[in-house]
Amino acid sequence: MGLTNSQLDQVMREYDRRQLADQADQTARIRYAMEKVPGLRELDQAVSDLSVERSRALLGDRTEDAACLAQQLKDLKEQKAVLLASAGLPADFMNKHYTCPDCRDTGYIEGQKCRCLKQAIVDFLFAQYPIRDQLSKENFDTFSFDYFDTDRRDPVTGKTSLENMRKVYETCREFADSFIPGRKNLLFTGPAGAGKTFLSNCIADALIRQGFSVVYLPAGRLFETLADATFERTDASKDSYSYILESDLLIIDDLGAEMNNSFINSQLFFCLNERNLRKRSTLISTNLTLNQMRDNYTERVTSRLVEQYVICHFFNSDIRVKKRLQGVVS
Repeated sequence: MGLTNSQLDQVMREYDRRQLADQADQTARIRYAMEKVPGLRELDQAVSDLSVERSRALLGDRTEDAACLAQQLKDLKEQKAVLLASAGLPADFMNKHYTCPDCRDTGYIEGQKCRCLKQAIVDFLFAQYPIRDQLSKENFDTFSFDYFDTDRRDPVTGKTSLENMRKVYETCREFADSFIPGRKNLLFTGPAGAGKTFLSNCIADALIRQGFSVVYLPAGRLFETLADATFERTDASKDSYSYILESDLLIIDDLGAEMNNSFINSQLFFCLNERNLRKRSTLISTNLTLNQMRDNYTERVTSRLVEQYVICHFFNSDIRVKKRLQGVVS
């Protein structure tokens, strides 16, 4: 799952920028606190001096002195927190505030890539299909049931579109909130504009915020990448191929819209089977019915989906049309 050195350098430059921004932000907040809170500067200097003295005691193997100084340090830090609180500031106001507290914006934890770096690499490799901007608009916080019908019923279940969507939403929320790679897969079926892509984005946003790696690709682009890697066209395609198989969640959007052939059938089965063996989760959205999928992708692929995927059926009049009529921009 490696990048070339020059590609990794491009990704890591963002981490360099973050660290510089972290330092500048901390410096500005310290300056603000020192000016606003009387006595804080002197107390902060006392903490600094005592920390140096304790370090010397530890280096000199003066255990008792170090323990005594540690208690004094604790007392001073508590006094510092009280002073900050008196000015309406949190106890950690003068600390560095990281974009990723896990790796402290270095990208690595004990020599291993942090989840945030893995996702940054995914974003880099699939930059031609960025979803970050879309996720700021389409997530669980912005999801609304207002666009789902209460007068249309599914002839099979008898549920209205709204009742059905509440159940689908609960399934998606549970999937995201208790996500463990490889534990569950999802298959979204239903017509265009029924909400499949929106809920896919909701899940992607929730998992990325939790630090999981997510690859989101239209089916056509997925198969192009698999073909490039199979025929060794570019080094970048090999990296992309690895991330397709290794990401915590792979979202395949609009399966069935691509030009189908025997190669695509075999690659789809291989991709789904390989991810299952590696204990990775997959979410597929399609406008096709299960019968149409059986016709398009063979019984073997469809059986795998029926056996290993939680199927969520969507039905509703086109939400995008409703939003346009109401003047809502999505």
